[in-house]
Amino acid sequence: MDLMNIGTTKETTDVTLYNPVNSEILTNEDGSEMTITVHGPYSKKYKTISHAQQNRRLMKAQRTGGKLNLTAEEIEASGLDLLVKCVDGWSITLGGEKPECKEAKVREVFEKLPWVREQVDAALGDAQAFLDK
Repeated sequence: MDLMNIGTTKETTDVTLYNPVNSEILTNEDGSEMTITVHGPYSKKYKTISHAQQNRRLMKAQRTGGKLNLTAEEIEASGLDLLVKCVDGWSITLGGEKPECKEAKVREVFEKLPWVREQVDAALGDAQAFLDK
């Protein structure tokens, strides 16, 4: 076996949304699957956002003599910010409309519908989702 034959990494993947109650695939009015396109942990965009967050923490630690005091709320907000900024597009129906994929709207959806956020977050942890097979 050759490792190069297993798969190369890709920048994004489409996360298909499922009903959290019955696990059925969610569909739009036109019958298409509801999906969210997200940059994965191997992508340049994900790494840029993640590194910026880590650099802010390091700078904070340097200003406080090497001590870094983070609250649970700060850690959660940082995770949400990373997810929101990694969303590249979507095909969803929300309130009978197909909203434009803007950062503020993504944040709103993730905050109001935490199960959507959880599904996207789970996909980021799935290495197979970001490999070309």
